[in-house]
Amino acid sequence: MNILRFIKKVFTDPAAAWISAKLVARSFYGKLYWSINPDKPLFHHLSNGGVLLLEAKHSFTHCFYPGVDQYEPDVRAALQYFLKLGNVFLDCGANIGYFSVLANNIVGETGKVVSIEANPVTFSLLEANLKTNNFGIPVHCALTSESGEVELFMPTEGGDVYSSLLKGGLVAGESIQSFKVLGRTLDDVVKELSLSKVDLVKIDIEGAELDVLKSASNLLSSFRPIVITEYGTNTWPKFGATPEDLKNLAQVQLYQLRIFDLKNKNLIPVTESTWLSGYANIVLVPEERITEF
Repeated sequence: MNILRFIKKVFTDPAAAWISAKLVARSFYGKLYWSINPDKPLFHHLSNGGVLLLEAKHSFTHCFYPGVDQYEPDVRAALQYFLKLGNVFLDCGANIGYFSVLANNIVGETGKVVSIEANPVTFSLLEANLKTNNFGIPVHCALTSESGEVELFMPTEGGDVYSSLLKGGLVAGESIQSFKVLGRTLDDVVKELSLSKVDLVKIDIEGAELDVLKSASNLLSSFRPIVITEYGTNTWPKFGATPEDLKNLAQVQLYQLRIFDLKNKNLIPVTESTWLSGYANIVLVPEERITEF
């Protein structure tokens, strides 16, 4: 931290100065904690009351600690905007469970959170996070357009934050390990869990998001959930997925495509610049509900 810059910020922007101070303090605390307890998870308390276990050697920690509370701010804000008490949330590509933990304290005891993760390395920590928060339904599988065994790839250096069903994009480098995992359609998962409703779905699986949506026709037509799906120009092409494919799927399923505006906390239309931005979280809203937002 630049001390002079920090002192100036204290007077010109005290809120930002406080955030900076907390990040520095958290960083020092993490280093001290893991120097004493290198194999024990750190208990990180989220602002809404949930607890997230962070392991020193896990790639999520390397990527996002100490700034965990700044992780994907548009998705975080969208969950807080859309989810209500008693809702059912599907976290597809849950990783260690950040959004699952966040969602649980919104939907409460009358709601449900289903956390789906393919990577076996991450899944054990996801289960631990759900158990720590005493909630959630962990599902270990890859979400695919057809059921069956698939191969999951993970860069050895980058870690399981970027595991994918295909090499390339974010799964690159000389050292890549793989796992054989069960692939299932999202419709099959929903059916097996006997869910009577689904209110919100988040999909982040490094390029195969469109395949998941194609495998969820019953879910989309019967439950009409809002869907937040990641789109990326460095991940979708390797799966042969294009913006036109998503537009066509939305048209068939009677959905509108939107972006969640973090600044104004509302939905705005998708523009051509969205598809060229490299990365975006696209919100699919049922046509009959578009006036609600």
